[in-house]
Amino acid sequence: MLRAVCVRARRALLLCVGCVALSAPGVAVAASVAYVDNGEVWVSSLDGTQKVRLATHVVGSDGQIEKWLDVAQSDGGRIVAVRNVPGRISRFSWFKVWEPDGTSTVEGPLNAPSGWSVYVYPLGFDITADGKHLVYGFSNSSGCCPISFQTGIYVRPATNSALDPITITGQQYPSLFGSRIIAASGSTVSVQQTTASTYGSPFDPWLDTSGTGLEQHGSDVAANGQLAAFDLEHWNGGTQDVGKIAVLAIQGVDASPASPAAVDCYLPATGVAHDPSLSMDAKQIAWDDGQGVKVAGTPTTSADPCVPSSTPVVISATGRYPAIGGADIGAFLPKPPATDPAGGGATTAPTTTPPGSTPPGTTPPAGSPAAGAPGSVPVVTLPARLTVAALARGLAVTVRVGAAGTVRITATVPARVLGRRGKPIVVATGTARATRAGKLAVRLRLNATARRRVNRLKGARLTLRIMQGTRTSTRTITLR
Repeated sequence: MLRAVCVRARRALLLCVGCVALSAPGVAVAASVAYVDNGEVWVSSLDGTQKVRLATHVVGSDGQIEKWLDVAQSDGGRIVAVRNVPGRISRFSWFKVWEPDGTSTVEGPLNAPSGWSVYVYPLGFDITADGKHLVYGFSNSSGCCPISFQTGIYVRPATNSALDPITITGQQYPSLFGSRIIAASGSTVSVQQTTASTYGSPFDPWLDTSGTGLEQHGSDVAANGQLAAFDLEHWNGGTQDVGKIAVLAIQGVDASPASPAAVDCYLPATGVAHDPSLSMDAKQIAWDDGQGVKVAGTPTTSADPCVPSSTPVVISATGRYPAIGGADIGAFLPKPPATDPAGGGATTAPTTTPPGSTPPGTTPPAGSPAAGAPGSVPVVTLPARLTVAALARGLAVTVRVGAAGTVRITATVPARVLGRRGKPIVVATGTARATRAGKLAVRLRLNATARRRVNRLKGARLTLRIMQGTRTSTRTITLR
């Protein structure tokens, strides 16, 4: 019966509007799967034998615990994750990027334009194949009365820019095929036109999934354009009671699938299945269901339910939001111990803490390396009395680091201090590069936004976020 429903839906409803020949982006071989596990970010080899925790929970300047909510990975291996305090308004969301070599120097606000009372996002979260742009779906509403709503997609650069994202309305639950957005509008899966940039709004309808009897949510298309997966759901009130993942052989996103399709089936899953992610070469697929994050070989026939070409492997029994991409797991693994040149064996014990997994906080946690020791978070020293006038002139602060590398400081104040609403606003920044472990002077300067409203800053609570690679600490002080 399931196959009959699926086939009827394909025959009657999977209608292609364009018949332009596909120009698929370059394809690399998948190397890893990133995922969220109990509010932490992890990356694993596709067979589950090697795993690294990239980030733990983050303790904010207000003492609240921020958890990681979603993760995406580009074809080139750039990993990005978003965090927030569970239940807090989405405009306080923050994202962080890990590079393919295991370093991390980019993080910023996963923001939204002002004007709404309630913000809900990300509803779908992805990064372009080249790692340069982020897309995330939203559903916002106004205050009473009457209450108005808006749904759509935000697009922003994968940089620490605080500028508002571009808004695309009429589409939801975005994913990416190269730099083109794949999205849902009701039961129709639409594809961004080839002439549009990632920021563009022209879309063409591609497939209609209404014949499945389920709601169309997320989707994923393999980078080689040969296979697609669709997240189909049913909700009973506020509870999802059905989640199925349909897998379909395709001929790119600008042409109609063959009829009958070589692959046309539902993945076998335990309970409710979500969040399909295909490898770039279309040979493996990840998803999560009642047994956690799984990876299996993709089906090669239309037998329904799907017959995976390799047995599903449970990567994490408590994982969610898997994202297959090009990151090499070896770049994130702890480095092997140094060897004594005299033949005395290892001189240091292997590290058990993966890069980036030191929990950021206001001070290094108990049991962590001392400030300035290898692997420590950067620690800033501030004057007992920090004045607005000193910041306006440019203030050199001391940061103790445990390794060479670029140090970045971002200072924010609550939005209300500057007469605004929403996420804290950046008022000062500073950057310097350490050539070795030890002390480093970083000069903080007010930005143009702060200089225009400098009189408002006196008495404000200033939160400094100090970043070096994957390690972050925060410090809060009252401006005088």
